[in-house]
Amino acid sequence: MKKIALVIQRYGEEVLGGAETLASVFAKALGIICEVTVLTTTAKDYEDWKPYYPEGESFEQGIKVLRFNPDFERTNYFHELNRILFNGIILEEFYGFSDKQKDTFKDNVFNLPISSQEELIKSQGPFSSTLNKYIKEYGNKYDAIIFFCYLYPTTYFGSSYINEKDKVFIYPTLHDEPITYLSIWKRYKDYNLLFSTDEEFKLAQKVWGSLNGSVIGYGIKDKGLIIPDIIETQKESYILYAGRIDEGKGISLLIEYFNRYKTEHYESDLKLKLLGSLTMKFELSKEDDIEYIGFISEEKKYRLMSEAVALVHPSPYESLSIVVLESFMVSTPVIVNGHCDVLSGHVDRSSGGFAYRNYEDFKDVINTLLSNKELRDKLGANGRKYYLENYEWSKYQERLVKTLRIDI
Repeated sequence: MKKIALVIQRYGEEVLGGAETLASVFAKALGIICEVTVLTTTAKDYEDWKPYYPEGESFEQGIKVLRFNPDFERTNYFHELNRILFNGIILEEFYGFSDKQKDTFKDNVFNLPISSQEELIKSQGPFSSTLNKYIKEYGNKYDAIIFFCYLYPTTYFGSSYINEKDKVFIYPTLHDEPITYLSIWKRYKDYNLLFSTDEEFKLAQKVWGSLNGSVIGYGIKDKGLIIPDIIETQKESYILYAGRIDEGKGISLLIEYFNRYKTEHYESDLKLKLLGSLTMKFELSKEDDIEYIGFISEEKKYRLMSEAVALVHPSPYESLSIVVLESFMVSTPVIVNGHCDVLSGHVDRSSGGFAYRNYEDFKDVINTLLSNKELRDKLGANGRKYYLENYEWSKYQERLVKTLRIDI
């Protein structure tokens, strides 16, 4: 049985994040046919990397996990260095840059001293010298070692310790964000690159130059058929957001658009439900038709999703979007930020929803969906067909085995 190592910045049932979920699914898919070990840190929170889990070995859902303490927590030093090197560029505004502006930005940051770039990545964290030492001493003994997330020290420094580059697979989970344009990432082209979508692959080629890579997508076990049938006369009419609730996900603009819509359509009983971890501050009044739900079970999440008018995903930065695929799985249309190529790509290929780029688009989409249940049903059916053909679990496993060159 082949021995596979997965390196991820944080890992565990309590850890919520797209890349971390991707790594967990990856581990479960390979754990059936390989001996899998997850190499990670003891941190749970990406904002400070404070140790949370016990250091050392554990077994979680049948997967062996080795955790190492970070050398230090993230401090304001990282944010100041980020501000200086990127000339104060605000992440929430970068997606609106034109291609010409992004080319100019790339020219400015691409030639930053390597030492400055590496200092930024190290200070971002989590940096663990004991994890690096383990990879240096034992990493070459694995048949393959897979690093998740291009921008963390666990990948950037860890991958450099593997002598046989053909053993290294890097799953960058790349977004079109300022840090993507640093020159240090170009050395990843020496390794096997894995991508979640065609759009992520094209972005890598755009910023890093000519490269080889494989688009392997994602896999979800089909739960669509066990979701209770949607009641024809629903008690509530709502759109649902599910995920991390913070500025980087476009939540503020979503709330602004929704409140504006409700002001203009005061007779509408439409609500917005927010599901997930809260990392930003905002106030809701009793008059607002916005409900913050927090964490619920997976079964309740899918029920809420299946009964929604649509799932809304306002993020401008995504490399896959698991929640959109889950929405497709339960036959619910999606409304996505059209500034994100990945989300727009899902909508275009599936015909399972709409993309918006401004408030007028948002308003028109909401009105269209609310007024046409037959269209909602058709979009939902299209989305489920797209999920079954591209993201159903067994198909994902087949792609993994083929791409990683694993003999069963």
